[in-house]
Amino acid sequence: MSEFVSRRKLITTGLATAAGASGLAIAARLADRYGLVPADHGGIYGVGQTLTYASQRLLTSHHSLAREFNRSEISKIAPVNGEPPQTGGRICGLAANC
Repeated sequence: MSEFVSRRKLITTGLATAAGASGLAIAARLADRYGLVPADHGGIYGVGQTLTYASQRLLTSHHSLAREFNRSEISKIAPVNGEPPQTGGRICGLAANC
């Protein structure tokens, strides 16, 4: 038994849908403007990862917990700390490239 859909109910539902869609569009634009969307927001875990990233950003007031770098600032070669490996001795006997 289907009920007849009244004009008032149809207009109310249409207005609520339009308001919800425009609210989502505005929220997405504001999140993008204020840096609340991570660079890797796509994929299977995209929505959850974006919400986690945005909430962390909002709770910590845009102060990152670790220093962040652009991809162009990251070196392809990792620097070696300390002295280079010794040539000879017990350690060189265990290493494959001495």
